[in-house]
Amino acid sequence: MSQDSTAFPARIDRRLSLFLLTLFVLVVVVGGTSLYFTRVIFISVQEVKKESERLDVINRIHYMVHHMIEEIDNAALHLASFSEDGRAAYFMELRALLERYGKDGAEAVLMTEFSREIGDLDVHSQRVVGRTQETSAIQPPLAELRALGETSARIQALAHGMTAAHRSHMDELVQSNSWKMEVVFWLYGGFVAGGSLLIIASSMFFFRGIAQPLRRLSLAAGEIAAGNRGEKVTVASRDEIGQLSHAFNVMVDRLKENEQELRGMATLKERERIAQELHDTLAQELAVLQIKLNEAEANLPSDAARARDAFVEIHKITGRAYEELRQAIFGLHTMVSKSLGLIPTLTEYLHDYSHMTKIPVSLKVARPEALRFAPDVEVQLIRIVHEALTNVFKHAQARHGTVNLEAADGFGQIMIEDDGRGFVLSDSPDNGLHLGLKTMRERAEAAGGKLTINSVSGKGTQVVVCLPLDERTP
Repeated sequence: MSQDSTAFPARIDRRLSLFLLTLFVLVVVVGGTSLYFTRVIFISVQEVKKESERLDVINRIHYMVHHMIEEIDNAALHLASFSEDGRAAYFMELRALLERYGKDGAEAVLMTEFSREIGDLDVHSQRVVGRTQETSAIQPPLAELRALGETSARIQALAHGMTAAHRSHMDELVQSNSWKMEVVFWLYGGFVAGGSLLIIASSMFFFRGIAQPLRRLSLAAGEIAAGNRGEKVTVASRDEIGQLSHAFNVMVDRLKENEQELRGMATLKERERIAQELHDTLAQELAVLQIKLNEAEANLPSDAARARDAFVEIHKITGRAYEELRQAIFGLHTMVSKSLGLIPTLTEYLHDYSHMTKIPVSLKVARPEALRFAPDVEVQLIRIVHEALTNVFKHAQARHGTVNLEAADGFGQIMIEDDGRGFVLSDSPDNGLHLGLKTMRERAEAAGGKLTINSVSGKGTQVVVCLPLDERTP
C-alpha cells in the first residue's frame, strides 16, 4: 500500500470564516459609520431647532418693541394716555423672552447689547409715558420721543443682525447635514453593491468549489456502484473537496489493481485446477502405462528381439511424455507468493527446476529493491521464465543456465541464458520451439514490454525480456 504525500493545505472552513468575517466587518463599518452620521445629523437638527426657536424669540421681541413704540408714539402725539401697567406688561413679556433666548452661543455679545438696549428702552418709554400722563402737558415730549426712536432703531438693527447670524448658522447646519446625508446614501449604496458582489462570489465559489465537484464525485461513485469501471475525477482545488476527489482517484486505482489481481488469481486458480486434474488423470495413467509395459516386457520370450526393441522405444516415448507432463504440471503450479515476493519465489522455482531437470540454473539480481512489477506483470514474467527454461530442457541440451535481473530506465531487464547447442531461428524446423518463442513474445507484449532472442548455433541461446516497472511508491 503506497502512502499518499499529496498536500491539501486549503480548508473550506477557513474560506467560509473569511467570508463571514468580511461580511461582519462590512456590516460593522457601514453600520457604525451610519450610526455616527445619524447621531451627528440628529445633533445638528437639534441645533437647527434651537436656532429656529431663538430666531422666533428675536422676531417676537422685535415685533413687540415695534408695536409698543407705535402705541407710545400715538399716545404722545395725540396727547392720549398710555397706562404704566400696559407698558410694564410689555417689558415683563420682553424680559421673559430674553430669558427664554438665554445667554450662551455665538450671539451672546449681541444679546448682552440687545438686553442693554431693552433696558434703555424701558427708561425712555417710562419717561414718555410719565409725561403723557401729566395733565399740564400741552405738547408731546419730543426729546423723549426722539431718544425712544433712536433706541428703537438700535434695537431693530441688533435684531436684524442677530436674525442674520441665526439664519447663517442654520444654513451652515443644513449644508453640513446635506453632505452627511449624501455620505450615508453612498455608504448604503456601496454596502448594497459590495454585499451583492460578495453574495455572487460566494455563490460561484459554492457552485464551482463544492457543488460541481460533489456532483462529479456522485456520478463517478454511481458508475462504480452500477458495476462499471470507475473513471477518475478532476482535482480542482486544494481543500477538503480536492482531498476527497484525490482519495476517490486513489480508490479507483486500488479497485483497478484489485481487479487485475483478482483476474490474475482467477487465472492461477484455473491453472492449479488444470494441473491437479492432469496429475490425477493423465500423469497417473502414464505411470500405470509404464508399469504395464514393464510387466509385458518381462513376460516376453527370450527370442522376441524385435518386440523388445519396440518395447524399449515405447518406454522412451512414454518416459518423455511423462517428463513433459511433469514439466507442464510444474509450470502450471508456479506463481508469485504474496508472502515471499518475486525474487524468493523465482529462487525457489529455479531450485526445483534444477533438481527436476538436472540442469543447474543460477539467479543473479542487481538492486533487488528497484525491481518492483505490477502483479499481472509478475505473473507474465514467471510464465516467460518457465517457457524459456522449458525450451532449454527440451531443445538446448545445455549443461548450465543463468537468469539475470536488473532495473534500468523504468524497465526491468530479464536475461535467460544457456550454454546449449543454440539454433538459427529462421532455419529451425522445430515447430514446438517456434511456438514457445511466439508465446513468450506475446506474453511480453501483453505486459507492455518486448522480447528479443539472440542465438548462435553451437554457442547457446540468450532470451532478453524488458518489462515495465511499477513506479508507485511502496
